[in-house]
Order: sequence, then C-alpha cells, then structure tokens
Amino acid sequence: MSMEKAGELVESIEDLPTLPEVVIGITQLVDDPDATAEDIYRIVSTDPALSATMLKLVNSAFYGMSRSVTSLEEAIRILGFVTVRNIALAAFVFDAFLTGKGQFDYKGFWMHSIGCATAAKVLAQRLHTADSGEYFVHGLLHDLGQIVLMQYSPEHLQEVIELIRQGRDVGEAERDVLGCTHQEAGAVLAEKWEFPPSLVAVISGHAEAVDGGEFEREVAVTTCASTVAQALEIGSTLPGKLTVVHEKTWRAADVMPADIGGIMDQVIADMDNARSFVSLLYT
Repeated sequence: MSMEKAGELVESIEDLPTLPEVVIGITQLVDDPDATAEDIYRIVSTDPALSATMLKLVNSAFYGMSRSVTSLEEAIRILGFVTVRNIALAAFVFDAFLTGKGQFDYKGFWMHSIGCATAAKVLAQRLHTADSGEYFVHGLLHDLGQIVLMQYSPEHLQEVIELIRQGRDVGEAERDVLGCTHQEAGAVLAEKWEFPPSLVAVISGHAEAVDGGEFEREVAVTTCASTVAQALEIGSTLPGKLTVVHEKTWRAADVMPADIGGIMDQVIADMDNARSFVSLLYT
C-alpha cells in the first residue's frame, strides 16, 4: 500500500522535471554491450554544459590526474561509461533540486549528502571496488525522495518534522502524514527516470537492515555512510536520533567497530575534494 501511495505522490507532481534526452541517450548506451566511447562522445558533445562539466571533473583533484586532459573523448575514456552516466544523472538532479521552496535547510541537506557520498567512497575504497566513484554518487543521491518532498510537499514534510520532534520514528511519521516514506517516494521517482537498478536499490533501501538482495553491498555501504556523516555532524538531515545501523549491515559493508575511527578521519580529510566535485556539477 505504501508503494502505491508513493506512486500517487509522484504522479501528483505537475511540474516534475523530465530526464533530458542526452541523459536518456547516455543511459541507453551504458546498457548496450556494443556501445563505444565514440558513441558516448557523440551524445555528450551535443550538450556543451555537460561536456564542460566532464572536462572540469576529470581534471579536478577528485580524480587526481597527473596531467591535464583537454579532449572530451579522452575524458570519457578515462572516466568510463558508468561514471559518465552517473555524472550526468547527478548534474541533472542538482540542476532540478539545488534550491527550492519553503523554509528548509537546503544547504544543510546537500552538505549531508556530500558527507554521505564522501563516506561511501571511503568505504568502497576499503572494499577495493572497481569504481568507488559510483558509490560516491549513490551517497550523493540516496535521499532523492527527501529533496522531492522538500520541493513539492513542504507543508506535509513540515508535519512530518513536527511528529519526529515529538518523538515519533521517521518512517512512522512519514507514513502517518504521507502514506509512504521518503525512500519509497524516491525509489518510485528513480524508476520513473530509469535510474540504474543499483541506485534505485540504494534510494529505496538505505537506513534499513540489508536483506541480502542483488545490491546488498551497495545499500549497506550507503546506509553506513549516511550514519558516519550524521555522527560527524556534516550538514543536516531529518531531525531525530542518530540512525542505528543493524550489525549485519555493517558486516555487509565489511566494517568492524575498530574501523570506524579511521573511516571518520579519512572522510574529514576527503571532504574538500568532495565539495569541489559537487561544486563543478552546477558551475
């Protein structure tokens, strides 16, 4: 029932942004095993702003290149198809939701998202994953549903916040007011926009105990990363107690209690590069 309510909520948004053709095209090519870097280049090059963003990012401290990259096609080869797609998705979301209506702390929200993204990348690097940058984007966009509520249902979200301040659990408060959680609303929207399945799973499942599904590790990493950002008081999220992460979720992210201090230190050290990455998405 709550997923039905989430669908109704998303469908009721009249001026919801639509995914740009260039992002749709990139996503389709990433899923095509026969696609080449030249194919991706032809699509990205039709969008001057996205092309400039790709070049800025590949030359940023975030990627730590030893030389300057001046060719868009070379930048695409270096970044890889999946990263190009994720950058395009993140740039779209930032363009649509960087600021909004109401009295909410949008700056604090995005700072928390950047903190979560940084922690997710740190955790992914510890796991020696092939692309820690994908986990970074997972962390950056995990609360898509919350930002949509801030933008399009500010009155309802304010009611949720009041209930949380009175001691209600976040999920319970959201279901009482909205009939669904922000995770469910975000997942419906992510599917509507045809986001990659791993990102949909993260948006839907973060902040809950992992269930052993196909994207168990991705969800676990983002859930743990969000709690690390909360503990470090990076930005702000919905009020309430620090999220308690289930032991099996920490295990799925391969994090032991003794690791937490070092992870926090690395997140603090990496925040400047993360902030510079995000600033390039909308400049």
